[in-house]
Amino acid sequence: MFFGDDKIQFLCEERMKGVIPEPYPARKYIPDWYKKLGMFSVDDRNMEIPTVKRCPPFLDAMTAGWIIPFPADTYVQVFDGGSGIKWKSDFFCETIGTHNLKQISGHSKIPTVAVKVMNYWMIQTPPGWSCAFIPPLNRPDDVFDLFSGIVETDKGFWEYVNFPGFLKAKEGSFKIPSGHPMMQVIPYKRNF
Repeated sequence: MFFGDDKIQFLCEERMKGVIPEPYPARKYIPDWYKKLGMFSVDDRNMEIPTVKRCPPFLDAMTAGWIIPFPADTYVQVFDGGSGIKWKSDFFCETIGTHNLKQISGHSKIPTVAVKVMNYWMIQTPPGWSCAFIPPLNRPDDVFDLFSGIVETDKGFWEYVNFPGFLKAKEGSFKIPSGHPMMQVIPYKRNF
């Protein structure tokens, strides 16, 4: 499968085609709270004030690039204040893995388990273009606290870019649904 635009292409293995949700333009994922927000609100002094709906940079950040969705329904159990985690999925590939905490020694969230969220989309950009991988901008997420990164996606190493970080839950059981927006990908032309 090969799609995108002239700045970014998404590829997946044939066995994944039609099975995992496809990346989609971020402009197609505008949260309901933003859609319902008026252009003005009233503050505590009963004065009319503008909302972020009147702030083009806020919307531009929210709608830049593409969203990569979570690959498959996964049931997660978090225990011991986040230092224990179990998961299961009927998907034929892993959806979540873990990182050895030594890889992020000193991080403030330790002893919370560091996860690696699997992505089954390979990304290709034209020569001189890289991609910034950022948790979806201006959209609260109650599931993931993923790290941001930059990848030179024009270099021809066709590997999956997986997403390390943490789960936000410290206790309990929940489902991460297939299609949950997990990462925003913004291609850009390098100037270095």
